[in-house]
Amino acid sequence: MSKRLPKFFEKFVKEQSATIYEEAANWCFEKTSLAREVIDHFVSGQSLGVDMTKLCFIAVGSIGRNEALDASDLDIIPIAKERQVLDKYRQVDHELRGLLQERLGIHISKGLDLTKPDVLDSVTDPESIGGRNDTRQHLTKRILILTEGREVTGGLPLRDIRQAILGAYGNEERSRGRHWLSLCNDIARYYRTLCIEYKTKADHGEKDWCTRNLKLRYSRKFWYFANIVSIVELAEKYPTGGAKYQNHFLEIFERPPVERLLGALQEIQPIETGRLLESYSFFLQFMSIESNRVALSKVQHDARYSVSPDNPFPAMKFNSDLLHGHMLRVIDGLPQSIRRRIFDWFLF
Repeated sequence: MSKRLPKFFEKFVKEQSATIYEEAANWCFEKTSLAREVIDHFVSGQSLGVDMTKLCFIAVGSIGRNEALDASDLDIIPIAKERQVLDKYRQVDHELRGLLQERLGIHISKGLDLTKPDVLDSVTDPESIGGRNDTRQHLTKRILILTEGREVTGGLPLRDIRQAILGAYGNEERSRGRHWLSLCNDIARYYRTLCIEYKTKADHGEKDWCTRNLKLRYSRKFWYFANIVSIVELAEKYPTGGAKYQNHFLEIFERPPVERLLGALQEIQPIETGRLLESYSFFLQFMSIESNRVALSKVQHDARYSVSPDNPFPAMKFNSDLLHGHMLRVIDGLPQSIRRRIFDWFLF
């Protein structure tokens, strides 16, 4: 991915918003570029014989989505082509993450659960998708790698991993090789899981519920919306499937969600899409300021609607409602055939 946004982007948002998106893209580019240097140097200096040509280091989360600004975490998933390569790399994973945190100056995922090193077969086996052996962790990992992964380094291309994941979903026996409806189901399933997990943790008094709440209202909702619109819009262009459809299906996931959404809507809903992106840029800018993040962490759930200078929740909740309204108006203005697919494939 380039560090600059497409030139046409500024046609749809105001200069301030365009600057926010470009600064986020630059920040993500700089952090992943530095991470690449650290990883390459570290692995080449090991005596274990770790084969970098059979590894791919993938950033997910806000950096993977090209939406991170100052102080965002780097969630990184190493994927090995073969089990033997994975076993060797695991011996140095913890040390490497510590070095990355020291050199990049931001929090690095610890390699547990979602971000632990894994082998390619675990996320690309068509027999396990939706079956008894399909775990929530593998569902989450393959969906994030596919829809918000960013290649950091390694000789195993992320595009090849995505191609294998899509091939598993597009298996002829699974979906007649056309629209990968099982993938649509898993994207919706993962989004619902995020919502359920938030509700459970909020009910049990999670400490920083407010930050999680806003991320769900903004970044996760935006991610979901970008996915469903781009997938359905592509199916509208290629109603009979085919090789071009499959190639373009892969290409839409190579773009970060903001560009993915704009690419799908710039011709059919340019004005309302621009308004949607304006609301979303406000969230990205807000979260880039440390004092705002600190204020969010201190908001008590029972007092969340209290109007006071140190409570940012009411204003952010209001803007999230605007974002939601723009999404509804975008859907309402789409051609009937596209609206029908959105409801059939993702909402009902």
